[in-house]
Amino acid sequence: MANTKSAPTPAKRIKGAPAVRPAAASAMLVRSGSATSNDDAFAIKLPSSVLKTLSARQPTIKRLMETLGQTIVRNQKSGRASGFTVMIDAEGNPEVSALPGPVAEQPVAEEDRLDDALRAARERGRLRAAEILDQADMLTAEVFAERLGVSRVTVNARRQKHELLGLDGAKRGFRFPAWQVDEDGKPLGMLPQLFELLGDSPWGVYRFLTQRHAVLNGATAREALGRGKTEQVLQAAESLARGDFS
Repeated sequence: MANTKSAPTPAKRIKGAPAVRPAAASAMLVRSGSATSNDDAFAIKLPSSVLKTLSARQPTIKRLMETLGQTIVRNQKSGRASGFTVMIDAEGNPEVSALPGPVAEQPVAEEDRLDDALRAARERGRLRAAEILDQADMLTAEVFAERLGVSRVTVNARRQKHELLGLDGAKRGFRFPAWQVDEDGKPLGMLPQLFELLGDSPWGVYRFLTQRHAVLNGATAREALGRGKTEQVLQAAESLARGDFS
């Protein structure tokens, strides 16, 4: 970049910069290091005393100009503010340093924000699942097997065949909603049909059974089944599978 010299008289107009008029003031000429013409040059009008001081420190002035230009370009690309400070000691030697704190931070990439949102959503889902599994009507395989009068092995085998609804609690093991068994000890007979319509996820079937549905007059599928509305519940599941409503 940069050399400094007194502006000629009469002043020669440099493309892109105002002409320097004949006067006591001088100008610092700034030119691209690789340019062979004045197309990339501009003049800064300065008092002679200031120009004399700066002329003795051309490497420092070059570094300052480069830092300023890089900061402007970075801010334009990021849309955020950043900056630097210039400290001058008693001998007149400047020291350039970046501003500390958030103003100099780079913006978070869009992909990072999306990843953070997904992680937060998964964490909320994990916490909600833990709350559900801690409810009093969520039985362990052993307790549920006793209620049915069968072995734990039988319970797990019927769960795998989608004849029983068991929710995976990771370290907690599977939990079985007690309400899927009626007073006679019989589980919901339509569970295999619900899995066939809604997919293999036990949590998906659980949500369907416990959420309220407009097509069931605001009742949950579980409540509707308790009132003997098996056909209406199947129709609701078919509509959900087709994406007719949420």
